[in-house]
Amino acid sequence: MIRYVGGRGLALALALSAGLATGTVGPGAAQESEGAGPAGYERLISDLPGGRTLVFHFVAHDSAAAAALAQATAGFRPAPVAAAGLPPESFHVIVAPSEAAFRALTGGRAPDWGLAVAFPRLRRVVLRSPRLTGQTGADPATVLRHELGHLYLDVAAGKSGGGALPRWFNEGFAAFYADEWRWVSPIRLAWGRLTGSLTPLSQLAEGFPHAAPELAYIQSMAAVRGLRERGGDAGIALLLDRVRAGASFDAALRATYGLTLGQFYAGWESHLGREYGWGVAATDERALWVLLAALVAGAYFFRRRRVAREIERRRRREDAALGTPEDHSPGVEEWERYWEDGDDAWRGDDRDATL
Repeated sequence: MIRYVGGRGLALALALSAGLATGTVGPGAAQESEGAGPAGYERLISDLPGGRTLVFHFVAHDSAAAAALAQATAGFRPAPVAAAGLPPESFHVIVAPSEAAFRALTGGRAPDWGLAVAFPRLRRVVLRSPRLTGQTGADPATVLRHELGHLYLDVAAGKSGGGALPRWFNEGFAAFYADEWRWVSPIRLAWGRLTGSLTPLSQLAEGFPHAAPELAYIQSMAAVRGLRERGGDAGIALLLDRVRAGASFDAALRATYGLTLGQFYAGWESHLGREYGWGVAATDERALWVLLAALVAGAYFFRRRRVAREIERRRRREDAALGTPEDHSPGVEEWERYWEDGDDAWRGDDRDATL
């Protein structure tokens, strides 16, 4: 069920989005949404699984985008959170209509490449309007699911546990359950490992590099995927249950998977070597260019060595044909062939007699 609050957005949404339903908003939900969004914005309320509501705040120009985002996220809830059975809460999404509004709503916290910012404790996401990001190629619905993943994770980890989660787990959870893994090529990890450009996972616990953070996001997503392979969604749900109950991430990891955080990091490095080695990197077209470059370089050095060996062979053959100075009386050219400047002490008086 998707409900509009505000008349102007209703007709436009019904015209552009099939399956939207209109209705009234209960006093509690309306009051909560008014307190979470900027004054003067229209509102659309969408139902999420588990009794939650997702409240969109937007200006008239973004009505169609808000309707499309509401449809794309209507059934979204990460599987580990679904297993936790947590009480319902309302989430809020503010669609910033301009760059100035985005900076004001985020307090300038977002990097230039950031499309959205989550404020988990406020249960709020600030999203750049798709009108502003149309040239990036990013799917706004995927971006929003990622940020909602942060909100869900904070709910699942509890008030004391959300801040204790490693950054790689926080970002990896949001990205993996937003289904971003399907857009990731394992080749990126393989080349990152082989070229030494991967940041150790332990260093991603506190933060990500500001320059080119894409690879750090992929590493984090792959690490969460690795945890899921160990115990499924139920294992991650149990991990979060223990964090919510007050355990540190290290203690929760040990109780859930039988691994300390240090052991997990060490095992992860071994896993990278097995899963993302030369066999994966070789499937990339860059491997073909590297191979061709190696063949060209090898052919060049092989030819150069062969030419050098041929020159040496001919010199030795000439030396054998000429013999040594003691074998005959050399002429002027032959004498200069055997003796260098500064060798007068070796030549003796015989040189003048011979010449």
